[in-house]
Amino acid sequence: MLKNRQEGLISLHGFCVTAVLGAFYLAWLYAMRATGVIKFVSNANFELYFVGVIGGALISTRSYRTMGGRLGFLNWMELLQLTQRQLVRIALVLFAVAFATKDADISRLFLGSFLASAGVLIYVVNMVLPGFLSRVFFRDNAVRTLFVGSPDDVRKLKGWVSQKAHLGVQPVGYLSNETESSLIEGLPLFGRVEDITHVLAEQRIGQIVLLQFYLDRDHSNRVIQAAQRMGCRVRLYNNLNSFYEHPVTVDHEGEYTFFTLEDEPLENPVNRIQKRALDIAISLPVVLFILPPLTILVWIIQRIQSPGPIFYPQLRSGINKRRFNIWKFRTMHTAAQTAELMKIQAKKGDPRIYAFGRIMRRTSLDELPQFINVLLGNMSVAGPRPHMIEHDEEFAKLLRNYYSRHYVKPGITGLAQSKGFRGEISEVSLLEKRVGYDLLYINKWSLFLDIKILFATARQVFFPPKTAY
Repeated sequence: MLKNRQEGLISLHGFCVTAVLGAFYLAWLYAMRATGVIKFVSNANFELYFVGVIGGALISTRSYRTMGGRLGFLNWMELLQLTQRQLVRIALVLFAVAFATKDADISRLFLGSFLASAGVLIYVVNMVLPGFLSRVFFRDNAVRTLFVGSPDDVRKLKGWVSQKAHLGVQPVGYLSNETESSLIEGLPLFGRVEDITHVLAEQRIGQIVLLQFYLDRDHSNRVIQAAQRMGCRVRLYNNLNSFYEHPVTVDHEGEYTFFTLEDEPLENPVNRIQKRALDIAISLPVVLFILPPLTILVWIIQRIQSPGPIFYPQLRSGINKRRFNIWKFRTMHTAAQTAELMKIQAKKGDPRIYAFGRIMRRTSLDELPQFINVLLGNMSVAGPRPHMIEHDEEFAKLLRNYYSRHYVKPGITGLAQSKGFRGEISEVSLLEKRVGYDLLYINKWSLFLDIKILFATARQVFFPPKTAY
């Protein structure tokens, strides 16, 4: 049901966007002619380019498929990415028309100004239209949804519910055999699983979401049979993540279906090329223009506050556990940099850190020499932060999936750091959160995610989190 609703929403949205762009092309042409802002050649074939706009818009509707079920629930970054894909396709079609017909009469200024304005229009339409279409078609056709499972797993479905609300999913409550079950973020507990027949009738349930591994086979069949007798839809939520306590990805290979523990977009060579290009584009200017004057400044202050080597190399473990020396500006007194003392994590007010070193650590300026590591290929600008070798071994004993972080290159900054998780790891829960974000990064990598992390990190240079010391 929801899949068909989503596909219908995508098709309707694509048709409407095509119609809006066609109308906008005609309106833009009329406005430019009427105002005389752009001078046109009398025999320019504007009708052919109108067909090109319609064709390009229809081709660009394929972009919606890449967003899957998130159309109608896209953030600004995803909207920008979607708009860019659509605009590029439309521009390619228009320029292909001009090239194929060897048209010298069409105004390039007109085409350029139309595409720039169309980009703004497409962004606004993508932001507003899905919600409007959803209200028109699904507002009066909401599906009251009941969840069957443990409170923890039902709570994890909150994100799914919010993304499907525009399709008419209306959560009303849940059933659970857990004795400590209670209200979950607005979802009341209606009773135990054996109460399902009574609850379906009383609450007018239209859809059940059953957690796949919550009940055994016999009890699951009883739930499904009760739903069928009441004319209620059933969706099985595959909670293999909870069953194996690790993220699980589905791979379809022809007639075979596999469940994998990792997705790893960076195993795609094209994605690796994109990431490496971003690394070089950012690190090269930093190494050439920012690092030299900053190094001189740091050297001068170090001579005053803490004489000694300007840089501090430290052995770290990178992709596939390959070891390399990571480079930093030295932030501790040289007397504190013994092998034993350096195994101890820096703490707030740590006496080993000299005054300007504390400023560099708080603003992450001490990490800038690592752009040399990025150029050398040991690191990336974004990725899981590399820990000391001794800490790797210690943390791996606490979390069994810790070494999964080494599937990709370590980064100067990472998703965990962009979320404010920096500084000392004083308890296991902090380690779990950091590793959780690292694994999420590995499985959900995209170029836009790297850019988002970099912007968030840049903000922390000026507004450091409390954990930075």
